[in-house]
Amino acid sequence: MHLIPQTVWNAIAKGQPLSKPWSIVFNMAPEQLQQGLEELINQPIRATGADEPTLQAYHRVAPLLVEHAAISAYVAQQPDGNLRAALPVITCVGDAVMFASAEYQLTPPQQANLKKLLITALKG
Repeated sequence: MHLIPQTVWNAIAKGQPLSKPWSIVFNMAPEQLQQGLEELINQPIRATGADEPTLQAYHRVAPLLVEHAAISAYVAQQPDGNLRAALPVITCVGDAVMFASAEYQLTPPQQANLKKLLITALKG
């Protein structure tokens, strides 16, 4: 989430329907984001026993996976194609885990935990 300016998440939220908790997080003002992430994302994820690398990986890939249709619709409307590199298309749990593993050097147990978390996120 932190790699993308909050203004982009806000714009995605304005133009597309989103699921919870992402609809709330995407709509937050920049100064609300840290506390919102802590309450809505971090605390529930930590409660599952996830460590910090897994949590950081979840921050990166969960919104891309869960809200891929909204993100793709937004990116398609933008004249500058640079956003696609920052917001890659991730449409399945396997791709999300591979992407996160490459970016965060997750261990096999962390990958397994992330996979469970993402499956749960997709179920809503």
